[in-house]
Amino acid sequence: MADLEILLAETERDLDAVRRLFHSFLGWHRERHTEDLALIDAYFDDEAWERELAVLPGVYVPPDGALLIAREADVALGCVGLKRLDGDSCEMKRMFVAPMARGGGVGRALADEVIARARAAGYRQMFLDTSVRQTEAITLYRTLGFEEVPAYYDIPEAMAGWLAFFRLDL
Repeated sequence: MADLEILLAETERDLDAVRRLFHSFLGWHRERHTEDLALIDAYFDDEAWERELAVLPGVYVPPDGALLIAREADVALGCVGLKRLDGDSCEMKRMFVAPMARGGGVGRALADEVIARARAAGYRQMFLDTSVRQTEAITLYRTLGFEEVPAYYDIPEAMAGWLAFFRLDL
C-alpha cells in the first residue's frame, strides 16, 4: 500500500464514499454472520443507522471527532470514525476495510491515524466495541495495545455474549 492515504472525510465525494463503505460494512456483517442476524439488526437499528448516514460527518466532526477514509489510487478502501464519549474518553467506531484491501495494512493504518488524532485531541482513553466473531479486528486491536474491558455503555442482555469491549490508554 505504497500510495495509501488516510484523509479526513470532508467533501461530499468523501462522505458518499464513506456511506458506501458503511453500507458494505453492514452487508458484510449480515453475509458473514447469518446466525447473528437478529443481534445485528438490533445493534444496527435501521432508523438510527440511516439517520447517522444522512448527517455525516455528524458525531465524528472535528475537533471532538474525526471521520477518516483510506484511499489508494483514488479508490476508497476503508474508513473509521472517532467520537467523544466525555472530556477524557473517545470511541473508535465503524472501522471497515473493503474485502479487496484486507490483509494489506489498511486497517492498521486507519487505526494508527485515528489513535494519533485522539491523542492530539487530548483524550486519555479510547474505547471500542466489536462482535466477538470479528476475530481479525480483535487481533488487530490487541496488537495496538487495546485491552478487553467490561461494557462501557448499557447493552441488552441478549448482546452481552455477542459484543466485546476494549480500551486503550492514550
